Amino acid sequence: MHLVAVLSADADLRHALRSYRDAQGRFLLHPVPAGGVEELYRGLQRLDFAGALVLDAGLQAEALRHADRSSLDAQEVGAADTITVTPGGVIAEYNLGRAVASLLGSARWDAREAEAVLLGSGSTARGVARELASMGAASIAVLAESPADAERTLPGLAAGPTVLARAAHDPLVPTLLERADLLVRCDPSLRVPESLLGPHLTLLDLVPEPVSGIRRRAMSVGALTFNRRDLDAYRIELGLSHMLGGPVGVEPLLELFHAL
Repeated sequence: MHLVAVLSADADLRHALRSYRDAQGRFLLHPVPAGGVEELYRGLQRLDFAGALVLDAGLQAEALRHADRSSLDAQEVGAADTITVTPGGVIAEYNLGRAVASLLGSARWDAREAEAVLLGSGSTARGVARELASMGAASIAVLAESPADAERTLPGLAAGPTVLARAAHDPLVPTLLERADLLVRCDPSLRVPESLLGPHLTLLDLVPEPVSGIRRRAMSVGALTFNRRDLDAYRIELGLSHMLGGPVGVEPLLELFHAL
């Protein structure tokens, strides 16, 4: 059985994953206290861990810096959420974007020609934007506290989609939200008028509450919605699959998180 460390600032998530054992005996999850990443890496190698899931966004840039090698996704986003220990050193990956693709794909949501709006900036929004571009989205708008924050999120996108970086208070924002097929909220301080929600919309709300106000309203008008726990399950499954060399299955994790 492989040992896998978990770093997360989310106390509920740490509690849920505490000593979580795979039913097939492939891995055991072990939440560890936040600390220096360099020290963590030494401990992973010394104690024969398969790797670590770095779910604390505040540690992901440091996790990338101390890795021996890293994927292109991790390099372009500037963060790592999955660490794999190999005989040749520590390899850093960033799986959040692919987790979004897997989550949306589970509901047969097709990104081709879709118009997406991301509320928030930083590595999470950057990873989602890159994945949506590779999935064929027609346009991607990033709305942040300032135009500079939004612009820093967009570099490195694949050619193809129309990209826009705007402050959340820009006069164009209501029009962008009204036309959106997909809305991803990474920053809980940014709001969406309820009048713009409808059955045409898919909402991924990454705020702490399982059912936020905006998600409750979106569900009531027939929108397809997901929360942060849904994404956590797919992200962890992808990370474990990278470490162990094969799919581990997402259903047990979804069941665990939906019970929280």
